[in-house]
Amino acid sequence: MTDVKAPSPALSTARFPLGALLMLSLGVLVTVTVESLPAGILPEMAGSLGVPPLQIGLLISVWALTVIVTSLPLARAVARADRRRVVGWSLAAFAAAGVASAFAPTYEVLFALRIASAAAHALFWSVVIVYATALLRPEHLGRGLAVVTAGGSAATLVGLPLSTLLAQALGWRSAFAVLGALALLIAVAILRGMPSHTPSPVDGRGSTAGGWRSDPSLVPLLVFGAAGILIALGQFASFTYIRPYLSIAVGVGDEWAAPLLLAYGIAGMAGVAGAGWLADRAPRASLVLILAAFAGAFVVLASAPGTLWAVVGALLVWGFAIGAIFPVLQTTLMRIATERTRTLASAGVVVLFNVGIAVGPWVGGVAGGESQPTVVTAVSAIALLIAAALSLVAARSVRTAAPVAA
Repeated sequence: MTDVKAPSPALSTARFPLGALLMLSLGVLVTVTVESLPAGILPEMAGSLGVPPLQIGLLISVWALTVIVTSLPLARAVARADRRRVVGWSLAAFAAAGVASAFAPTYEVLFALRIASAAAHALFWSVVIVYATALLRPEHLGRGLAVVTAGGSAATLVGLPLSTLLAQALGWRSAFAVLGALALLIAVAILRGMPSHTPSPVDGRGSTAGGWRSDPSLVPLLVFGAAGILIALGQFASFTYIRPYLSIAVGVGDEWAAPLLLAYGIAGMAGVAGAGWLADRAPRASLVLILAAFAGAFVVLASAPGTLWAVVGALLVWGFAIGAIFPVLQTTLMRIATERTRTLASAGVVVLFNVGIAVGPWVGGVAGGESQPTVVTAVSAIALLIAAALSLVAARSVRTAAPVAA
């Protein structure tokens, strides 16, 4: 069983640090909103820059590729740095690239600035969960990381729609400028008002960055990493073709698609809200339970498309599971990882999720696409069942640390 090093007593306090966690969550909200922003304002950007819509879509693709390529090297580079400074300055760099994007004179300049923004985003995400972990007592870990990662869900449900409205009212450049300015304010607040945390050596022979290949947490972390790819693959293979599924497989008209997807989104927010409670009360079983429910939802969608009540129920379970999965997965990783491997684990799960996001729609298209969407949901069910099995094996390494003295 992996010996989990508890968060530093110098940072962890008996009181739940809600204010600090909300500040980090705001940072997550801003970065994830900017990541997907071109999708919400594609016509405005294409018309203003004089390029085809496909080239605006590439601004999202290059972001994902940059995150995949840069996350692990940047995480290794800052392994011994003060994590508050890394979080703050990566947000400041993100803000600078965002504001500069608002003034980009050409598509080519904007493309380069998207790469810079994505690299800053990758560094921020590599450290923000690890830094939040250091602020929390072990018994608060699930609830605390759920607060931080809720910013990602809020970006989809609130950040992107509001940014789209702003862009439609004042032009697409205003959205980048406002989000960049907000990121800068958050960066200043973190750098000036939150505690420092520099990783300590795990033993007398090496730093936190050294010797990670022999760390006892490495194997279970790799197993969870494989599960992470399958989770993202299963999610995006089926969600890419959710509208064809509803119309072709279920026979739901367009007028009902939006309400059903809204219910799916509300269930997702419920999943985010419940994730912390579940992760703290069932540290070993929570991830396996969520993945089992996730897989079960896809089994129902694949096998019972003609039963409307079953489809609606499966959609709600699916929404709850996708809302809960990332905070529960991050909490599990932080409970398994040692001080030496925490930053690499946090960066690695971001990389692997992006790999799954990139591959998932392609797998869905090959499996059946819009013509056979029930086959796609069956493939997703298999992917999630394998992920649940892998998590069941690796969950034996989860250890609940004793409470840290304040």
